[in-house]
Amino acid sequence: MTPKGLIVCLATMVSWAFLIVISKGLLLTYNLDPWIFTIIQLMFGGLFLIAISRKLGATMDALKSPYTWAYGVARVLSAACFTASLLYISAANAGFFGLVSVPFSALAFALLFFRLPTALELPGHLTIILGVVLLISSLEGTYSNPAVYLMIFSEFAVVASVIIAEFHPQNQGDDLKERASLSGVMLVASALIMLIALAALSLITDGPAATQQATDWTSNLPLIDLTQVWSPTMWLAAICVGITLRGVSMFLSMQAINLVGSQNYVATIAALPFTSLLFELIADKAGYLPQTLLDPIAILAGVIMTAGSLGILWARQRKFKTAAAFS
Repeated sequence: MTPKGLIVCLATMVSWAFLIVISKGLLLTYNLDPWIFTIIQLMFGGLFLIAISRKLGATMDALKSPYTWAYGVARVLSAACFTASLLYISAANAGFFGLVSVPFSALAFALLFFRLPTALELPGHLTIILGVVLLISSLEGTYSNPAVYLMIFSEFAVVASVIIAEFHPQNQGDDLKERASLSGVMLVASALIMLIALAALSLITDGPAATQQATDWTSNLPLIDLTQVWSPTMWLAAICVGITLRGVSMFLSMQAINLVGSQNYVATIAALPFTSLLFELIADKAGYLPQTLLDPIAILAGVIMTAGSLGILWARQRKFKTAAAFS
């Protein structure tokens, strides 16, 4: 991995951690619907990237590609599920849970492209799975906690999106403006359609049914509060976060994937949960988030999962050096 690739990965990690903590605070403070909040974020983050790229031609070409639409759907679903999970677990725990994408990505590459993990990587994948089981045991409601299902679905969508991004025909160059335009149109494409659909649905759905929410760990997952499609507070919060954080984080992610590859990207942001934990503690002290006690078991699970992820990264780097030595 080149120094440039490492720097971009670290910048991506910090950007995502800040976005997660800010989003959690806004959700709790203003009782925002996480699904609509995320969709509006994605739309305006994408519009911002398209505006700064000033490459309308590249944007129109990207809209013709099925890769763009597939990526857009995957990112909207993954981001919305991740944000919704913040209603049930801490930002740090969500970050720890996100490491399950490492074995998920290995499984996907093995099934789709026959890229089997090496023998040195297998202990790392098993360690991450062990850590996930331990993490779930520390959650309130354990396997009945809605965050478990939200995060599993989110990480499957993340793996799908990074694979699509790596093979997107217009994601192979190094031109910054073209990459900004492509990132932007990917964000806007599906988010705009989903937002229009939700707005139309809100007009034909009764208020009480639209605002029904899950109230305990054993109930169904929370429904979308369709009435918030028209909320000025929702739009203001989502636009601000979308322009300043969401678009930047997505763009950095695409840059990192292009520089280090999708599997190495997933492994190198293993420190994201700890960065989220740091920002969450700062937010707690500043009164932005309600004070929460750290669960030692959750921290232990996170350390185990991070160790597994770093072990996989070490195994891949060793494989690369060995191959280079014999080439």
